[in-house]
Amino acid sequence: MKHYSIKPKVIVAPLSYEVLNEFKLGNHILILVSKTVFETFEFSIIFDKLKRKQNLYIYSHIRPDAPFEDLDKVIDDLNGKHIESIIAIGGGSVIDAAKTLSVAFEGVSYKDVFYNKALMPNKKIKVIAVPTTAGTGAELSFGAIIYDNQNLIKGGLRGEIIQPNGVIIDAKLHNACPPKLKAEVGFDCLTHAIETYISKKTNPLAKIQSISCIENIFKYLTLACKDNDECAMEKIAISSALMGINLAYSSTCLPHRIQYVIGPLTGTSHAQGLIALYKGWLKHLADSRLTELKDLVNDLGMNINQFLKKIQSLKDSLDINYTITDLGIHQNQIDEISKNVTGNVSADPSYRDVGTIKKILTNSL
Repeated sequence: MKHYSIKPKVIVAPLSYEVLNEFKLGNHILILVSKTVFETFEFSIIFDKLKRKQNLYIYSHIRPDAPFEDLDKVIDDLNGKHIESIIAIGGGSVIDAAKTLSVAFEGVSYKDVFYNKALMPNKKIKVIAVPTTAGTGAELSFGAIIYDNQNLIKGGLRGEIIQPNGVIIDAKLHNACPPKLKAEVGFDCLTHAIETYISKKTNPLAKIQSISCIENIFKYLTLACKDNDECAMEKIAISSALMGINLAYSSTCLPHRIQYVIGPLTGTSHAQGLIALYKGWLKHLADSRLTELKDLVNDLGMNINQFLKKIQSLKDSLDINYTITDLGIHQNQIDEISKNVTGNVSADPSYRDVGTIKKILTNSL
């Protein structure tokens, strides 16, 4: 028996004071907004209206991967404040920071949860997610990926409790993203669709949503990136949000586990790492004649060769055909990287042992 519970309210509309008031925000509101978005868009009208009745604490310093240092700054600054809700306007790192802080402001040490010294709590403060990149699915997932910047460890907090309480999808915010970044995070969305379909933890809902997302990416991502087509962008943004649900009820596979190692090692983004690793991972799946891959391409009305060519064509058209060599990884680093890959690697049906990881990395050079 399969159980699904899709709780958050999702509003597809321009961000406004009126839309935010669809949610009961309370009197003390923390706003996390990405620096680039804060500088690009004029939010003063919205924020000024909120300030008439509520206290706002606005931060725009969260860096990629939401480092501990950035999270601690907010916690230290607002010590003693009774924060009632968090509005997160930005990409996955900003939203994951908000999700992490939502439990921290209930008195839980997020670091203890991160290092499995404490259980995920059963309560948090409210989070409203306003994504500005379409790829991570952070707006609806049960995870928050953060980074211990002192010990150079990337990992996450996971649990249904940290799923945002509401989501606002505004395609104009997504469309302001630079075309290259839009392409890279769009590919991240594609990886979520492929991996949550193939994963051993998949389910019928995830599979159907994966197929819809893959078809949307193939059809609309190039239009959204090259033509700045707002209608195409909205379809990608909605697909990304639905992949957040897939991430909540299925799981990712080996490319994500490996990226958590090579990202901090190379100083490259999550999406860039996935793009590079897909070169080797998809080849490995095809060479292994994986049943799950055959099922996926059948549902798409393709064969494996057509599917691989479609992905390669997408990379070429968006100029994101990276390898791990492009990211700075060399053959002599493969053994060490492979040893450091952790997490639920067995969710990937192609995983046998550490040799699988070495093969994927070698194929990705």
